[in-house]
Amino acid sequence: MTDYRKTPEALEAARDAAVNERELLRQLADQRQRRTRSGLRRQRDHANAMDPAYLRRIQDFVPAHLLDNAPDEALMAAGDLDIEDVMVMEALYLSLQEQEQREQRERAQRRLADGEDTEVAAAIAQVEAAERERQEEKDALPTAEDIEGGNFDYDEEGEDEEKEEEEDDDDEEDDADDNERDRVSADAAVEAITALRTSSTASRHSTDQYLEDIRRLRVAGYDENIDDDDGEEEEEDDDDDRGAGSSDEGDIDPSLYDEEDEDECHESPNTEYWGELSKGVLANGNANKAETARACCESCKKNDVVCNAWVWDPSSRACWMKKTTAYQPPAYDPAKITFTSGALHPAQPRYAPAKSKGVNGASSRDPPFCLHTMITSNGQPYMNWQTRVFYQTWREAASARGSPLRHFTRVLHRTRDDELVNEIHTVRIDPTHPECDNGCDYAVKDRARAIAEWTKLPDARRCSHVLMAETDYLFVRSPPPGVLLEKGHSYGFMFGYIIPWHADAMPASREFTQFMQREGTWREGLKIEDVPQSGNAPQVMHVDDLARVAPTWADLVEFGEDNAVIKKVFGWVRDMYAFDFALASVGIEVHYPPVPFNKLMVQPPADVRLGAASFMHYTWSPILSDKTGATRWRFDKRSFRGAAGSSPHFVALEEQPLPPSWDPDAGYKLQAGETVTEEGLALMTMMAKAFNGGVRALPGKFPEGYDSLADVVNARTGTRR
Repeated sequence: MTDYRKTPEALEAARDAAVNERELLRQLADQRQRRTRSGLRRQRDHANAMDPAYLRRIQDFVPAHLLDNAPDEALMAAGDLDIEDVMVMEALYLSLQEQEQREQRERAQRRLADGEDTEVAAAIAQVEAAERERQEEKDALPTAEDIEGGNFDYDEEGEDEEKEEEEDDDDEEDDADDNERDRVSADAAVEAITALRTSSTASRHSTDQYLEDIRRLRVAGYDENIDDDDGEEEEEDDDDDRGAGSSDEGDIDPSLYDEEDEDECHESPNTEYWGELSKGVLANGNANKAETARACCESCKKNDVVCNAWVWDPSSRACWMKKTTAYQPPAYDPAKITFTSGALHPAQPRYAPAKSKGVNGASSRDPPFCLHTMITSNGQPYMNWQTRVFYQTWREAASARGSPLRHFTRVLHRTRDDELVNEIHTVRIDPTHPECDNGCDYAVKDRARAIAEWTKLPDARRCSHVLMAETDYLFVRSPPPGVLLEKGHSYGFMFGYIIPWHADAMPASREFTQFMQREGTWREGLKIEDVPQSGNAPQVMHVDDLARVAPTWADLVEFGEDNAVIKKVFGWVRDMYAFDFALASVGIEVHYPPVPFNKLMVQPPADVRLGAASFMHYTWSPILSDKTGATRWRFDKRSFRGAAGSSPHFVALEEQPLPPSWDPDAGYKLQAGETVTEEGLALMTMMAKAFNGGVRALPGKFPEGYDSLADVVNARTGTRR
């Protein structure tokens, strides 16, 4: 990303200091291949891990787009890093090492010219001998073509066995030398990293290319033996605080959560489901007595062809079976509803990562088993202050033991960088509608196309699954691995206002249907009733499924922007409808258990229970008043845009007041007259505390890398100081 704060001279110097990714790749290949060909399988203990002080320096100085998931102290102490982070750090070290060798030769030559012949000549000879030895080793290695095609053996057939034994005996000493190298080079590495950081553009693109080359070689089978080495280390680190059971590729271990299969009944006290009474059953209601709520659910399950929701009266034991054509959020009120209800949802098939054979018999596999959080933005201040807070709550959730959260990407659909590119890992995609850079009638009209383009990039494949999120989310805990489902399935959230087959929605739904029929994307036998009641966010799906859905989604959004019926009927949720139609077109089944069973999201104050959710969506903007009509508290995201200290280019954030304590005599109500319960007030308080926690965790009042409002404005407008 372009750093507009730097002068042309500084940028030129930075470019000179930037890493040559091809040379780094070659150097890394030399080192890794030597280890592989020697047949070493090192058993490292924690005492020989990389020095925590060194890693802490790395964390402090490497920008987010290089190491966007900074390790915590427990992880650093154990040396338990993502393979890509390790590779990047190693590449930076090798670059520094090469620079130091070059400077050493230059100093020696100057000393030789000054008359220090004997000593300097010996030093030069030593360096040249080392370089010749290194070149001989390189010449013995496979060519780049061999590596790319996987056409080479891992074991050196002519290797002398005695030599291998000798190398194994020196293994422990080699480890000690390596670790000493890391410790001694800490200060110098910081200097090199700082130099790299002066040019965001150079470092980002070189790193992206470097990591892509590593992935390409891994697919060709190059890194298989090394992975086995590091995997043994990870098994030893199962008791560490961060992500025990993770492999060097970022895999997470679902057994850490010891999750049970979700109860199909979704039993919820003080709850009533809407829906028509089931037709075709032998008995219903008072004629269908059930001694327990569980028994009522079982009655519904036996008639699942005509029943997908059930309601049980604990006083009369009456059991009603219902058939809903559209799932609606159930009515929940501990003060007024005595029923116990539930809804049947299809079983959620969990993802089972498995290795397979690639080209030339080389080992290949899906991306690492983990969860990559992705948001989109047009870079407007309204989106950016939300993004800053959300990202900080994500970092906290991702630090939890065994969290599947591994990476975070902001897809920026904008013609130029904005002020957050130094703070949050960002991939910028040129927009189809550049007018939205400065605000437009529908800010997300470029979202689908940008995601479709992003799925083609290596950045999208850092994890097996993608969590599509929005900026106005707040993590309160990490989601469990159980939300990562098999291909062809996704884990989402049911929105009661998304009903494609509703009479009011049908005119626009038919427009989408007819367009897809003309384009050949409407599957044979597909009905509008098969379109899910979900949306693009939140949604967890395999990255391959997202790549299949996104192009059709983007085409539907573009079609909708030129269609007056779709714009009028679907309004501001038209891209959500477009996503659902795209899901149906490629045959992806969406699973969205209801609140409080949904493991992704709740929306206070519409929802009053956190339940199993991992994050909150604060789009509803509650305004709390008491029985006198006086406003006691508000949490309105739309008011922050004009907050004190803001400008057209930036919104300064401050912690927000918390709601008042519960008072049963206060008569708390929301802006539409809804009665506020103690449970609902507690959830709103949790939401406000999560927001404030994200604000406190920000790197500063201004985004990372900026000291004043003027700096931020200059970055957004493309001007330079």
